[in-house]
Amino acid sequence: MKKFKSILILFCFLLSSFVYADWTSFQLTDDNYAESMSSIALDSYENPNFAWCSNNDGDYDIYYLTEITGTPVMVTNNGTEDLYPCLKFDQDDNAHIVFKGDDGDDYEEFYTNNINGDFCDPIQVSFTSTDVGVFVPERSSFAIDSAGIIHVVYKYGYYEYGNWDIYYVNNEGGTFGTPIQITFGTRTNYTRPSIALDNNGYVHLVFENGANIIYTNNISGSFGTLETISVGTIRWHSSIGIDSSNNIHISYGGYHGGVFYVNNISGSFDPTVTISTINGMDGPTSLVLDHNDYVHIAYIGGVFGTTNTHELYYVNNISGNFEDIEQLTSNDEHTTDISMCVDSLQNCHITYLEGYYGSNDYEVWYITNREFTSISSDYNKPENINLSNYPNPFNPTTTISFNLTAEHAKLIIYNLAGQKVKTFVTFPNRGLGTRSTHSVVWDGTDDSGKPVSSGIYFYQLINNVNKSNIKKMLLLK
Repeated sequence: MKKFKSILILFCFLLSSFVYADWTSFQLTDDNYAESMSSIALDSYENPNFAWCSNNDGDYDIYYLTEITGTPVMVTNNGTEDLYPCLKFDQDDNAHIVFKGDDGDDYEEFYTNNINGDFCDPIQVSFTSTDVGVFVPERSSFAIDSAGIIHVVYKYGYYEYGNWDIYYVNNEGGTFGTPIQITFGTRTNYTRPSIALDNNGYVHLVFENGANIIYTNNISGSFGTLETISVGTIRWHSSIGIDSSNNIHISYGGYHGGVFYVNNISGSFDPTVTISTINGMDGPTSLVLDHNDYVHIAYIGGVFGTTNTHELYYVNNISGNFEDIEQLTSNDEHTTDISMCVDSLQNCHITYLEGYYGSNDYEVWYITNREFTSISSDYNKPENINLSNYPNPFNPTTTISFNLTAEHAKLIIYNLAGQKVKTFVTFPNRGLGTRSTHSVVWDGTDDSGKPVSSGIYFYQLINNVNKSNIKKMLLLK
């Protein structure tokens, strides 16, 4: 299993320097294997979860991580190449992953979930009539509707024919049916699809055809006209989002420079907004709308054709316009494979890869502008306090025990962000200077009585004399 940077008590497991004071980055992997194709999603408690692939055992497998400092779960282990995971959560907090898998003849689309606790055996989503072994794998995209139906869009084609097309499939009825072919190209490279569902459950797609950004939907019952919504030559790496009024928002990049945005709020796609022309483009854009319908865009910018110059950038239109672009990375390595989500407080969460171009040592990173509050560690460890909890890991309760000589104390439980989750207060002593044993039972709820998510938590005893060291526990559900 891979080595990971261990958490420091101060939550200064900040493994890179701040680029801006309000952004914090974390290195999730640290090994000599090739990590690739990272994806991020927030669970219902807005904790970031991650998926990526790694070739640490000689072939690529999918890994899943629920906590920044946790241990990743190996989702696939079948001796073939599993690539490009895309991670989402349903309304019941189950994780779903769609990825490309090599079935021995060519790459097909596969799907798995952890509804029953562990990830199920991969389910094949795409079915092709001919296995020629020349399919070029690429990241797909999927969405989950309010009924829990999985909607998948992907590229499939044959390299030797110079032809790729876009396909769509869902598991309505309980199983994945026959994929629908969206495009019918002739020597045309339809590729890099992105999907979004509107409030009525209709599917909206955006992708590229080797030169332009193409949009379509199935509002009429089937996928209709392919609409070109880009301007200029060679546009690529598009991303789609839909606001609360079912308006479409799309970002995309330019082959030799530029990041662009367009929407159809007026009824048709408006003239394109140029977000940046400073940097050449050689990477993806990622667009997400927050709960207030503001647009957040992350993208890769760099000197086109020059290795190890590509950096991560971010911008939003909360002020009314896209302005004050922030450069989030700054080094001599290659940054790529971005994935982004935004929480209810408009904090942005991005995962990306970083490493030297052409090397076998890319690492997975996570960066956010959510505020992380440090747990105080300026403690003077009480003698013989014997602070511990059992069982650990636990579900649904654990008993935290300790000795106490002070008259009053607080036992505080923190989440991984360093935020206070639960406080137990005032443990009366049998007499000043007399050591007594105390215990409390934590049932996995916060101070408001709301159940917390599974994951790592920390606890610390603070009394009127000093503070204890900090202990770690793991809640499993």
